[in-house]
Amino acid sequence: MKYDNSLTEVWGWKEQCYQELKDLTAKERIARRKEATDKLLSEAGVKLRNLHLQDRKM
Repeated sequence: MKYDNSLTEVWGWKEQCYQELKDLTAKERIARRKEATDKLLSEAGVKLRNLHLQDRKM
């Protein structure tokens, strides 16, 4: 069966992510995801503020 090139490219990314994360603990994976997210937001100039649900009034 022949697969579309874009699909095989996505599978490659998925495999690469798996290889990078497979030996990390859940805490380490979360820390890595937070670092990547912070870097992306910084590069894009996006500023977010914390929102705590318990502080919101309904």
